Amino acid sequence: MRPIVTILLSILLLIPITGFAAQPSSAFLLRRGAIVDASRGAAYISKPNGTIDALDLASGRTLWTSAAAALPLGASQDVLVAQSEERSPARKFQIAVLDTASGRKLSEASVTLPEGVRALVTDEEGKAFRATAEREGAVFVVSWFYQESPMEGIAPQSGEPAWRLFAGSARISAQSGKVIAAEGGAVRDVPARWRTYDSPPRAPWRAGAALAQTEGGRGRPLTLKRTEAATGRELPDQALSSRALVAVASADERNLLASEQVGEGGPDDPEYQWNIFTLETGERAGELRRDVSAAPFFVFSDSVIFESRPHGYLRGDVRVEEPLEIHSVRLSSGVPKWKVELRDLSYRGPRPPAH
Repeated sequence: MRPIVTILLSILLLIPITGFAAQPSSAFLLRRGAIVDASRGAAYISKPNGTIDALDLASGRTLWTSAAAALPLGASQDVLVAQSEERSPARKFQIAVLDTASGRKLSEASVTLPEGVRALVTDEEGKAFRATAEREGAVFVVSWFYQESPMEGIAPQSGEPAWRLFAGSARISAQSGKVIAAEGGAVRDVPARWRTYDSPPRAPWRAGAALAQTEGGRGRPLTLKRTEAATGRELPDQALSSRALVAVASADERNLLASEQVGEGGPDDPEYQWNIFTLETGERAGELRRDVSAAPFFVFSDSVIFESRPHGYLRGDVRVEEPLEIHSVRLSSGVPKWKVELRDLSYRGPRPPAH
């Protein structure tokens, strides 16, 4: 039997470390490894080969590729702050500042981490490192968090914590990449911001001039309830669905996904219908069919762009395996526009032997 502490850590590592962290300007986090700047019509994504690509949201084509870093952390104005692969010595957190127009490396920084902390890009068994970058005037504030479980099968000594948790931050010059100040150390609990780092925004959502939230769902009628953000005056309720299962806000809090179970499942009859609404007004924007009830998403122009997690299915007698991807589907017709593979940064355990 696995020790209780290891089980607890497994649960902690499943806290979506899979609200979104606040990104400066118009940039927002779709999922770890994919930062979107809708004002530029671009997304900055981690690729399986260890590079970062700038992706054109309209066409899905690659605008540029950079091998200077592996994981986007934050975007503001004309620069992207990104994390490089772990190097030796392992206590160094390597950061690169890239030009968003070309991908050219403008500067780099190295932050010394506490003893035992590793700046992992891809999670390992029982180990995870998270970081974000936010602009504050002439500097970027890079915040980080690390957690590590004890080795499986080894119970902690009396008085030892069930896991090791560390958090810290660094202030880095946006122009030179110089580390102006850095701090970090052990903490006793997961800091609040990291508990909701990579999960959907929580209600009430700020959508334009309105604050919005939903009532109902789980197979019952779903209603959109709104108030004026400036005055608190209640706005008319909007009935969205008579039998919605879940309701999830888009990554930029502009739209709402309300799903209904409609099919048997599989590529020929997907199980769920995604109904997309505008949060500020409650107007219907479109729909599409998927075999998952919801996923991180946003609406760009006439398309819904969303995460498609790794999955497999049978087509006849053939097993088809699909990797982690971002998909774009035209809202008006449901016709796929493009899809792009992402680097899977999660630890999914050892693969079973092939037969």
